Amino acid sequence: MAISSTSSDRRQLVLAVLIVIAGLAIFVWTIFSGISGIGDILVQTTAPGTTDLDLQEAGDYTIFYENLSVIDNRFYSTGETVPSGLEIEVVDTSSGEKVDLRAPVGSSTYNINGRSGMSIMAFSIDHAGVYRMTTRYSPGRKGPEVVLAVGHDFMGKMISVMVISSAAFFGSIIIAAAILISAQRKREREEERLREEERLLRGRAS
Repeated sequence: MAISSTSSDRRQLVLAVLIVIAGLAIFVWTIFSGISGIGDILVQTTAPGTTDLDLQEAGDYTIFYENLSVIDNRFYSTGETVPSGLEIEVVDTSSGEKVDLRAPVGSSTYNINGRSGMSIMAFSIDHAGVYRMTTRYSPGRKGPEVVLAVGHDFMGKMISVMVISSAAFFGSIIIAAAILISAQRKREREEERLREEERLLRGRAS
């Protein structure tokens, strides 16, 4: 019985280790693929300039300033703060109405695939459509060409990736722990049964 129990314990231990390894692999894969994909949902543009944004969902959007970025194989490395005098305007091309811009709620930053950005403005739209974003420096000011990026619920998607990957990793640890605890309790019950059988045998012998 002891040999069988030891063999069973080893199998349970191997199973627990494999589950943790699988959880770690899912964690790494989800983080890598999820965050890499998230970077693709940001629409990049250079400023100053004009860009038509095809926004396919109503809701909140955030404008990010990317101090480290790459567009069309060109690398941008600008200051960590937004150049002074940079003005941004967003217009609904279907109506010609300006979209109200506001300061973002809190400060959001990211560093993905060599791109580093921070939130600088936000706006909301009540219908999908094409919106023209025009950026310029205020009269009398000159500044460098910089990169801006626009994203819909960008930070929410990042948080979702982190939650899913963390759930996979910690879930695997919980499952592995449950397997080991169950094996420990089974072993203790088996040992208790053997001790009881031994006690009964000694009682009969006497």
